[in-house]
Amino acid sequence: MGLTEADFQQVAAALGCTVAQIRAVWEVESGGGWFSDVRGDILALDGPGGFLDGPHLPKILFEAHIFDRYTEGKYRASHPNLSSARWNRKLYVGGQGEYIRLWKAMALDRKAALLSASVGGAQIMGFNHQAAGFPTVEAFWDAMKQSEAAHLKAFAAFITSKKLVSALRAISNVAAACMAFAKGYNGAGFAANNYHVKIAAAHAKYS
Repeated sequence: MGLTEADFQQVAAALGCTVAQIRAVWEVESGGGWFSDVRGDILALDGPGGFLDGPHLPKILFEAHIFDRYTEGKYRASHPNLSSARWNRKLYVGGQGEYIRLWKAMALDRKAALLSASVGGAQIMGFNHQAAGFPTVEAFWDAMKQSEAAHLKAFAAFITSKKLVSALRAISNVAAACMAFAKGYNGAGFAANNYHVKIAAAHAKYS
């Protein structure tokens, strides 16, 4: 399941960056450990061969405010833990329990539910499936359930689609050189979490 040096070398060659640069941003943005065994209660929701079958599933977060947007708020009153007008941290249950939330949302509106979860190593949102290199959200999910290598390739495609390759290539051991990528990937508030400092430190480790 885990990534190999060859996986990083392949993606680095495709992006025209160094292995240290791609490993640095992957370490900071992913946090690692993105597959876990399927719990029995989750597998039982749709049984062997179903969408939630394993033996492993990528970690996810189901975003109720995104589901609310795609379903135009129609489930806000009846399913407040799945559909919310605003982002609400308290709605997360964490771990594989997020799959139970996803499954319940899929029963209401399958496509909207799949679009509304962040998936895998880089926690790419389902609605960003095209930016990650997949024509449909179903194809995106199929790939994300296969391997961490698929997560890394989706991450590389996402970086390319967001025009962050030049910023990636500029990353070094100096925090200031990592600011452009950190801002482009994490938004204007990147400095509050020291993303640029963390990327520089990770780059130094892999250089």
